[in-house]
Amino acid sequence: MVTIKEAELLTGITRQNIRYYEKMGLIHPSREKENQYRKYNKEDIRRLKLIYMFRKLDMPLEEIQQILDGRKDLQEALEQQKEQLRQKQQKLAAALSFCGEIQETELTDLNVDLYLQKMEAEEKQGNKFADILDDYKKVVESESIRTFSFSPDDFCTTPRQMTEQLFRYAQRNHLDLVITKEGLCPEFTIDGKEYHAYRICGRLGMVIRAELMHPESCVPEGMSSKRYRILRKISQILIPLCLLLLIMLPTILQIRGDNHLEVIASVLGILGMLAYIIYFAILYKNYRE
Repeated sequence: MVTIKEAELLTGITRQNIRYYEKMGLIHPSREKENQYRKYNKEDIRRLKLIYMFRKLDMPLEEIQQILDGRKDLQEALEQQKEQLRQKQQKLAAALSFCGEIQETELTDLNVDLYLQKMEAEEKQGNKFADILDDYKKVVESESIRTFSFSPDDFCTTPRQMTEQLFRYAQRNHLDLVITKEGLCPEFTIDGKEYHAYRICGRLGMVIRAELMHPESCVPEGMSSKRYRILRKISQILIPLCLLLLIMLPTILQIRGDNHLEVIASVLGILGMLAYIIYFAILYKNYRE
């Protein structure tokens, strides 16, 4: 049996990732009765090495878990992953080839409309380029860890009560929380990310709000800060606003008396409501994960 520090050295996986894999149910280390420290046996180390190997093949954690639990055949999973990698390879090959077609040396001379038309034409012929929706998904996921709030069981008038409420919240949501500075405005880490928290008193009672101390760490890898800010605004304002307009559309049309569009408007309203629910479900799911 080895400690998490020794497991990190044996596998090459960081402690933060090891804890995350435990949270995901990929490994199940035992804990010492005296201090609740994690202990890893040979099978845990082997599973961590398998996770490391499959992740190097860009395999999703959900697929890895199914393999490790015996719910998916190894060869079947590998064939599926090969197909996923082929699709990514097609995107990279098309983008690589297209980069060579851009001859302009100055940004002001670049005919962006012409090149976009060419890219659309190539996509119709089967070539694939990167999907910008992947960027939006990354931004939604990053927003879910940027800040969170919860209602405590008491008013947290002392640093000790504040600490207890944070630990209760972490326990309920299966988070690995470590207090680094106690107080009524404490600092702590979750999965290696640094947060600070404070109390908000309102008509609904006491709320504890936690925010990342270094929000710049939310910018997804490979995405520029400017692109992230734009997509973040879309996530915060435009998408919910558009969905809300879809929900309100049937009522607006009924007021105007456009009866011939009522059926279409009702369908759009239902779709808008479902999309709105799904949107917040995605935020909640990523926040809980």
